[in-house]
Amino acid sequence: MNFFKLYIINPASVVSRHWFTWEIFKQKFFIFARGFFFLPFILIIFLTYSGSNTLFALGKKQKPAIQNFDDDWKVEFDSLFALGINVLYTDPDSSRNFALQAISLAKDQNSSEHIRALNLLGASYNVQSNFTKALDVYQEALEIAVNIKDTTRIASIYNNVGIANMKMGNYNEALDYLLKSMSYYDKINQDLLRSRTISNIGLLYMEINNYEKAKTHFQQALEGYKKHSDSVAIANAYTNTGILFAKTGQTDSAFIYLDKAIDLNYRIKNQYGLCVVFAGKANVFNEIGEAANAIDYYTKSLDVAEELNHYFQKTIALQGLASAYLAYNEPAMSIAFAQKAMEIARLEGNEKLITDLHKTLSEIYEATGDYDNAFKHYKSYIEKEKELINQTKLHQIYNLEIDYLNQTKAIQQLKIQQQNLLISKKNNIIFFIIIAFLLIFAGVYLLYLNHNHRREAAHQKDILNLTEKKSRAAIEAELQERSRIGRELHDGLGQMLSAVRLNISAIQQKSTLSDSRKKELIDFAIESVDKAFNELREISHNLAQSALAEKGLTGALKELANQVNQSKHMQMKFEAYGVNGTLDNLVENTLYRAAQELLTNAIKHANATTFSVQLIKSNSEITLMVEDNGKGFNADLTLILPGGGLNNIRSRVENLNGQVFIDTMENRGSIVTIVIPIKNEQHTRKTD
Repeated sequence: MNFFKLYIINPASVVSRHWFTWEIFKQKFFIFARGFFFLPFILIIFLTYSGSNTLFALGKKQKPAIQNFDDDWKVEFDSLFALGINVLYTDPDSSRNFALQAISLAKDQNSSEHIRALNLLGASYNVQSNFTKALDVYQEALEIAVNIKDTTRIASIYNNVGIANMKMGNYNEALDYLLKSMSYYDKINQDLLRSRTISNIGLLYMEINNYEKAKTHFQQALEGYKKHSDSVAIANAYTNTGILFAKTGQTDSAFIYLDKAIDLNYRIKNQYGLCVVFAGKANVFNEIGEAANAIDYYTKSLDVAEELNHYFQKTIALQGLASAYLAYNEPAMSIAFAQKAMEIARLEGNEKLITDLHKTLSEIYEATGDYDNAFKHYKSYIEKEKELINQTKLHQIYNLEIDYLNQTKAIQQLKIQQQNLLISKKNNIIFFIIIAFLLIFAGVYLLYLNHNHRREAAHQKDILNLTEKKSRAAIEAELQERSRIGRELHDGLGQMLSAVRLNISAIQQKSTLSDSRKKELIDFAIESVDKAFNELREISHNLAQSALAEKGLTGALKELANQVNQSKHMQMKFEAYGVNGTLDNLVENTLYRAAQELLTNAIKHANATTFSVQLIKSNSEITLMVEDNGKGFNADLTLILPGGGLNNIRSRVENLNGQVFIDTMENRGSIVTIVIPIKNEQHTRKTD
């Protein structure tokens, strides 16, 4: 599910006059410091002329020693490695065994062959989503590659580490390692391998919904593949591009590229590529509501996956069939396919697939009315999701260790060079070098302080602008609320009272009216007064929100659902999890107002017939999720409208340090999620 995120910045207080005085002093000091900064370079020039041979020696690279291997050993190693590659995606456990056998054959632990075997071992863990083991093995391989200065292997390991981080959701780290990999491939002119890394970067951008950059990288990768006539890679690029167009709602373009991929994979007999692209095309059919076609292509993908014995793609196809059969209104088939997929995922130990399948089963059981099983699987999904998040934090430590490894190797080489320098140079040159580097460090530090100063000033300016925008939004919301109340009083209550006045005037002015006519006019006047009282009571109820004050948030939302369901024009469903008391009044008021506003939008603008509200509370936050089956809207355009309902919701939520996520598309319905952090003292007051 792709959410439109609204990130919140907490405004800080306005700085005092003393702060500006100190900033002016620092600016003048930095001007002097930048002039002083060039002094160390004069010393370096002098030292370069006086000891050029020694200084140039620092830049010389040591050539790695040439390793001699027994030919018979290499043949056996290559055979094991090839076997491991062939079964990597179909039987990762067997691939791991072949990699371990190849590692045991390595006579020299600091060899390219040993690195290749470790890379295969890490990939076998990566396929099963065991990222802890994978990164551990990649770290060991990287250490050897750095020791022997094997640039090709270093680039390959960085690429694999980037892919692992991307699957874990560490997108910043993933992009960093993929860019490092591409840089190394540039140095050794490996255009084809570089294109594959570019494709992986495109996948990363597609994962974070930056579709323009993803499209650019896929096109660059495709050009590189065509240059080397790599048909398998070209088919893969077509598949990725088709999936990208599907995500952006360009269904026709998606089918064009996916059909290209299918045609090319058939011609080159690439069964794995067909398995993937069939599933991709089925996903597109499923998204546009063509369940029959989706079932057809998921079945094709499943058949190929079973022929290849590829457990991962088999699980993906089964999960897709479960979703398609649910849309096809065959819940029994849907549950059967989902349970089969869960069996395979558990057998292979893929925690990511298990987590996704718990969510799928929860949705299926909820649709069939089996709320006990739906809640059980939803609870398991939440627990597994937390485990994956904790695992991601652990992997970030491994990334730091990998970076530390590179820094350690660089420091070790620098120490060796310094020892050679001590032998060849006199004490006075060393003394001047130390002084020069200290001065450079001081200059860099001063420039760093100057940069921080400018960034801090810009940040303060941004905070002031944000505070002004929030104040303006609050005023606009208040004016809109007053205007709404005035319209309700004029259009509803005012018209009713006018009708009463006309009836009474008619009785007063026409004395010839019969008794029956007078009684009819008086009865109508009394009925209009009663309606006016009811209208006034409803307006007062909306203003005071007595139901919210008396029954708390859950009670008020239940009452709202009952009122909507009595109208017979819309079916509203409300569920609450973990809410066992009342919250802070401001939090309750904000969430209730948001639910009312979204309900009004669903009725007046989206023409929705179903409206679902879920309220979920944890120890640290409360979440309101609202979903309707209306015609949707363009979130980008709606959010920039001044005084709009969504803008009012965003303003109120921002004031509570919360976040708003919107997932919608025209002619597809809407999902709005509001997350507000809560403190312990906010939910200590219990209901009666």
